Amino acid sequence: MADNTANNTTTSNTANSSSSASSSPKLGFGYEVQAGDSLSKIAKHVYGDASRWKEIWEANKAAIPNPDLIHPGQQLSMPPR
Repeated sequence: MADNTANNTTTSNTANSSSSASSSPKLGFGYEVQAGDSLSKIAKHVYGDASRWKEIWEANKAAIPNPDLIHPGQQLSMPPR
C-alpha cells in the first residue's frame, strides 16, 4: 500500500509540473543568433516581416533588455509563425 502512495505522489507531481508549463506563453521554436543578425533581420528571415521584431523581443525580454544588443550564439525563443 505504501508503494501505491509513492506512485500516486509521483504521478501528481508530474501532472502539476505539466500544468505549470502550460500556463507559460506558447513559443513556436528556438533560434540561434548569427553574426550580423538584428531582431528585424531575424523577423524578416523567419516571418517574412521585419516589423515583427517586437514579438521576438517581447518573448525574450529577460535575456534581451536592449533590443539593439543581441550577440552571436544567443538562443532566442521564437513566437509561433
